[in-house]
Amino acid sequence: MTADENLVKENLDTLIKRLITKEEEATMTDLDKLILKLARQFPGDAGIFAPIIFNYMRLKKGEAFFIGANEPHAYIRGEILECMACSDNVVRAGLTPKLKDVDTLVKMLTYKSTLPEVTKGEKIDANCRLYVPPVEDFAIELIEVAAGSSYFLPDVRSPSVLLTLEGSGQLQQNHNVKAMDISFGKAAFMSANTTAQVVADDSSGVKIVRALSNVHL
Repeated sequence: MTADENLVKENLDTLIKRLITKEEEATMTDLDKLILKLARQFPGDAGIFAPIIFNYMRLKKGEAFFIGANEPHAYIRGEILECMACSDNVVRAGLTPKLKDVDTLVKMLTYKSTLPEVTKGEKIDANCRLYVPPVEDFAIELIEVAAGSSYFLPDVRSPSVLLTLEGSGQLQQNHNVKAMDISFGKAAFMSANTTAQVVADDSSGVKIVRALSNVHL
C-alpha cells in the first residue's frame, strides 16, 4: 500500500500478464479470476494484491460469519445483510474511488491471521433462526412466516430493528398500536420488553430480520 507507484505498476503488470495467459489456457483458479476481475475494475490499484493475503470466501444463502473490530474486509459481489456495532469511521486503502487513508489503516489493523468461522445460525423453532456473534453489541434473528400464517415475536431486554427482506404482511401489537404494513425494504423499530405479531399476507409469505443487542451471551 505504501510502495512506490512504479514498483507497484511493474509487479501488477507481471501478475496480470501471467493471469491472462492462464485465462487463455483455461487453467485459472477462483483466486486468479478474482484478481483479474479487480485488475480490470481498478487498474493500477495496489489493492489488487489484497486477495493473496485475505481469506477469499464464497457464502451461500443463510450462511454468516463474524468480523471483529479493525479487521479489513471487502464485499466483492452479491447481496448480504450486515449488522455492525456503533462506529464513527470507515477507513479505506484500496479498490475504491473514495478517500484512501493508508496510514490510519496500517496503524489500526489487528494483524491476526485466522480462518473465519462460517455458521448457519441456530434454529430456534420452525420459523426463527438465531445468529449470535461473540460480542455483546448485536445479534440477528431471521424469521420466515408462511403465507396466511402468523408468528409471535417474544419480548427481549433490548430495543430492536425489524427489516423486511421478502414478501409482505403486517406487524401487529396490542389494540392501542396501529398495525404496520410491511413489504420489501420496510423497517420498523420495536421497543425493549414489548411483543409483536408478524402476520403474512394470504398471497405470499414474509421474511424479516430482527437486529437487537446480544442478550443471549
